[in-house]
Amino acid sequence: MSSQELGCHFFRRIFRLSRITSPPLVHNKGLAVLPRCCCCQTSRQMSSQSNRDYEVNPEFVNRNPRNLESMGLARKTTGWTYQYPRKDYYNKLIFEITNRNTAGYIEHSNGKRIISASTSEWPIRQHLYSCTDVIAAQSIGRILAHRCHQAGLSQVFCDYDERSLSQKFKVFIQAMKDGDIELSEPKVIKAGIEPGIDYDNPKGNRYAEKKRWKDDVQVIS
Repeated sequence: MSSQELGCHFFRRIFRLSRITSPPLVHNKGLAVLPRCCCCQTSRQMSSQSNRDYEVNPEFVNRNPRNLESMGLARKTTGWTYQYPRKDYYNKLIFEITNRNTAGYIEHSNGKRIISASTSEWPIRQHLYSCTDVIAAQSIGRILAHRCHQAGLSQVFCDYDERSLSQKFKVFIQAMKDGDIELSEPKVIKAGIEPGIDYDNPKGNRYAEKKRWKDDVQVIS
């Protein structure tokens, strides 16, 4: 109930009590009439006005920290060439099975878990016969996919070989795909000019810097 409705309700209760101890406030041909609340009149006047005089700000600032990642403009942590596990991702899909529970979560490149779903949660566990079977893995995949859409994620990184996966993992991956989650992230859009020193070049020229011609002549004065 809004503040205006609360005000009107409070005014009507005062008016009913006033009829018992005092005559009606307003009379119309011998009948008591409830006065109109001023707050209701103000709201109706505001709603009846047009919004043609309002101007929309042409500049929009998106404060979503995941915006650059979704467009592929944010830089990825590349790491070393043969580093394991890989670090060149924004959000990574991880699936875990223990002796008692089944869990799946999304891990950001900074190491934090941003979205998770596990059979240790009672709302999920109470509907399962077992917390470690194939049905549990499929349910966790569906719930995690739904939570990813609620958080605004539709693409995640999956660093697993499907040929060497177990049946539970395959069911979990298929549930994520059925939930319209793409298991690949957009490629990073690199700038045409990379600032810095090119150490592979023995001359040590900087990127996007024109070579300067120098005469290889020794001047003797």
